Amino acid sequence: MFERVLLTALLIALGFGAYAIGQRWHLRRASRQTGSGRPGRPAVLYFRSDHCAPCATQWRFLEQVQAQFGATVTIEKIDADLEPEKTERFGVFTLPTTLLVDAQGVVKHANYGVADARKLGAQVQGML
Repeated sequence: MFERVLLTALLIALGFGAYAIGQRWHLRRASRQTGSGRPGRPAVLYFRSDHCAPCATQWRFLEQVQAQFGATVTIEKIDADLEPEKTERFGVFTLPTTLLVDAQGVVKHANYGVADARKLGAQVQGML
């Protein structure tokens, strides 16, 4: 019985470790793709689709963030269906995906699925 519990705990720890490594890899990969950059200004890259129901909710949260921070942050809305090369370049597999890029072009946060305005606001505030 103890061996099963230990094995289960080990597998859970390996799963969390693999997720953390994957997350860091994705942030590094996406950071290399922001070459065009927005010098001196953080940006939010919002990957969406017209066929994605949660994307409408995410957009409302991003509008709240835009109202809170105004011109200090750029929000770029990217339609995954119309711009598949950009979606692939950034390694986006789920929609909505929101990447927060600092003023130097480094991706600091990646949100897969819906992230509320409070979380997004705190992430943006951390980049200012």
